[in-house]
Amino acid sequence: MDANQLADKLAQRLGAEQIVRDETERALFGMDVYEAAKFVPALVVRPGSTEELAAAVRMITAADFAVVPRGAGMSYTGGYLPVSDRSVTIDMSRMDRVLEINRDDMYVRVEAGVTWAKLHDALSDTGLRTPMWGTLSGLRATIGGGLSQNSIFFGSGLYGTTADSVLGLEVVLADGSVLPTGSAAVVGAQPFMRWYGPDLTGLFLGDTGAFGVKATATLKLILAATETRFLSVAFEESTSLYAAMAALAREQLVSESFAFDPGLQQQRLKRASLGSDLKALKGVVTGQGSLLKGVLEGAKVAVAGRRFMDDVKWSLHATVEGRDADYVKRMADRARAICVQHGGREIENTIPKVMRGTPFGPLISMLGPVGERWIPVHGLMPLSQGPRLQAALDALWAQHADAIAQHGIVVGQLAVTVATNAMLLEPIFWWESDRLPLHDRALGAEFVANLTDFPANPAADALVHMLRKAAAELFLAHGCTHFQIGKSYPYRQGLRPEAWRVVEGVKALLDSECRVNPGSLGLAPGTNRSV
Repeated sequence: MDANQLADKLAQRLGAEQIVRDETERALFGMDVYEAAKFVPALVVRPGSTEELAAAVRMITAADFAVVPRGAGMSYTGGYLPVSDRSVTIDMSRMDRVLEINRDDMYVRVEAGVTWAKLHDALSDTGLRTPMWGTLSGLRATIGGGLSQNSIFFGSGLYGTTADSVLGLEVVLADGSVLPTGSAAVVGAQPFMRWYGPDLTGLFLGDTGAFGVKATATLKLILAATETRFLSVAFEESTSLYAAMAALAREQLVSESFAFDPGLQQQRLKRASLGSDLKALKGVVTGQGSLLKGVLEGAKVAVAGRRFMDDVKWSLHATVEGRDADYVKRMADRARAICVQHGGREIENTIPKVMRGTPFGPLISMLGPVGERWIPVHGLMPLSQGPRLQAALDALWAQHADAIAQHGIVVGQLAVTVATNAMLLEPIFWWESDRLPLHDRALGAEFVANLTDFPANPAADALVHMLRKAAAELFLAHGCTHFQIGKSYPYRQGLRPEAWRVVEGVKALLDSECRVNPGSLGLAPGTNRSV
């Protein structure tokens, strides 16, 4: 069966308007934020329900095509890029319903194409939220994508990753069957509990869609915080900063704890002033619990602008929250004391305040301040290992300092703590080179019109690629793990043989002909890319 024949068959089940045949449109689905794949999907299919998704997967794999699931397309490690011209991309954007909010049993069930912002809005009047409640790209990023890649941010300082909030899934397997996991796998049971025997749910979290296509997810609910305080602290060097972040994490004091190095701060401050951003101010005003408090906090942000960062080298930003004002104050005071003990100097808390006030802002960070290309690479390590890994990264940048300067590449770094046991270090690169059509589509014509159109810069592109690969190898040598494994990070190379045999065995059981997202996790021979 060729692509046109398959398209006709899929159209009979889903409707012709849900099958994308246009080559220009299909090409966009062969790109991520970093690069365009060698292959363009033969078709793009947009199912609108679990039943349609299951039928589509069954038809596609039976026709000897690969199935490649895609959420919002905001990732950058090749996770949804096709590795052959006989690939069909499953666009999950139509499966965006919040199916059930169960206040009595404290769970929410959603289709995988729901964005974090949409879920946040759906829960806004309930007094409830999920423990980890969104990524920075949550305006577009989907819950299914977050579960496939694993992800962090809002709430991660206390509650860990997206995966830690999951109770169960419905997954469409390669043959089109629908697998329920967690307590929903029990005949007649609700999806109220993750644990019943072996954790089948965990197999499909962080798999980049290699084992199946997530159709629905059930997430825990907790009571939303009613009191919030913010803390920003300047540090002269990274060792003290990482020690403070680790101490905050161990004592479970903060819902988010993130830090910028001087390079990342410089890039952030090139953008419009935080104090002059009316949308940010509106978010601060409306997010403070009372109008008077909101107006006062908004005024502080406007007055502070960004001048408070002028003499800051490394900066730590944290959010403390809870349901009792006295308790939150004590926690914030303790967090402040820890930072001071480690040599920190408190500064204006505009950055965490604005980020909480507008948690799902425009996706402008996928490019630099004036339109430069942007790409990160990251590693996760134990809390105590931040200084050791930072020294190794600093040595890597020093080794290539002349080439970095020659090509005008800017290197910055983000650090984030994850629950009580992990820290993420994420080097970020900006360089002048041409944008991808995906950038223009995601950001919109009005925003793109104000950016610089840089010419192609293959020499700088190649240097950034080499630096990312070197950083990934450095992370591997230091025993780090990763989110967003996709087809980029050396997952297979880093696993012990015993673990890899289990991964291969699961793939063989669920998808013996490797029809579901071949190449992810290095499971298809010859298709695993290097970073």
